[in-house]
Amino acid sequence: MKKAILLLSLWSLPLIAQTELNAFQERARDTYLETDKNYSLDCMYGSNQRFQIINPVSETKRTSTTLERSFLIETENKKIPMEFVLRRDGRRYNYEIRFDKEHLSTGSLKYREFQLNPIGNQALAQEIDLPRLLCQVNFAYAHPYPLSDGHYHINVHPHLRYDWMRKLKDITESYLKDARFESLILLETTNGRGNSVKLDDFFNGVDYRLKQTEMDIVLSDVPEDIPLIVSPAGNSEYIFNVDKELNVTFTGGNHNYCIWNVTRHIILGLLRSNSTASINFNYDSSAIVAQRRGVEGLGLDFPKSDISRSNLLKDLLENKSIVDRYHRNWLWYFQNTLGKRYVGQFKTYTIHYKAPGWERTVVVNGNGSRDLVVKINIF
Repeated sequence: MKKAILLLSLWSLPLIAQTELNAFQERARDTYLETDKNYSLDCMYGSNQRFQIINPVSETKRTSTTLERSFLIETENKKIPMEFVLRRDGRRYNYEIRFDKEHLSTGSLKYREFQLNPIGNQALAQEIDLPRLLCQVNFAYAHPYPLSDGHYHINVHPHLRYDWMRKLKDITESYLKDARFESLILLETTNGRGNSVKLDDFFNGVDYRLKQTEMDIVLSDVPEDIPLIVSPAGNSEYIFNVDKELNVTFTGGNHNYCIWNVTRHIILGLLRSNSTASINFNYDSSAIVAQRRGVEGLGLDFPKSDISRSNLLKDLLENKSIVDRYHRNWLWYFQNTLGKRYVGQFKTYTIHYKAPGWERTVVVNGNGSRDLVVKINIF
């Protein structure tokens, strides 16, 4: 069966009196509350000059004074076990990360994401490229979602704040009921939400409750078996279990922010894996909206006058004066930033980008062995 993903979004707004929730909104509310109780230790490579991947080999284990998780680092030459322990020591929290059962990196936890302190074995540090390894202590964050071969539909953020012209409800629900897709619903919240979880409260077993937001969801007729996952601004993680080909069709919003982020994280899932699968991204411009200001610093903005008339992507791309700039800037990050950051993960990294009246193919050469292909198609 083909597969689909739906992403929802909520933003930071004061909690206000609301009308009675429909069944789908109740499921969304419950998912937020459940996700607020999530916790995990995670590690990843922020960049690579040579082939290296790191994967968890256990779930995060909680004791009265620690969080613990096991990982495996794979390089071109070795497989190296790694143990990550966050330990409560009075009022302090320290991390202990042990490589190959004996080489230890330790430090005091100052930030929820951190680079590791040096280890004594310089040969091992070079093998695993220790300075590029990042570790995280996550709270109130959805666990990474596994993607496999097939066809997904991702509906991003079906909320009135994005679909304020109410253009997307019917077409979105039509996609969701399409039997060719397997559906997944991701709910957004504000970035960094988990940082408000106090470590002392967590280890003391305090039943903390994070501030909830308005349930401003425009959908109602959604199949009950669709899983729900919280995804702030589209910044949820994916486990790339794809052998041959992944197909993703997007609807929702916003194309120049949250949908862009989802695209980025799926490509990151490929780059941080050892898969040789291809990815085909498809963006239905008649079922996608955009916002005036896009991702910061990338030039993905639209004129205010255009947005005021219609925020539907199909309508916005009718403005021929901005089309070339918009597509070039949308492609630029995936070609240059990701391409240069992960040159150790591929031999070639090819992106085919196609939209009405605009088409480019770019090839980035790397230091690895995989030939990776990503297709981006706006229709």
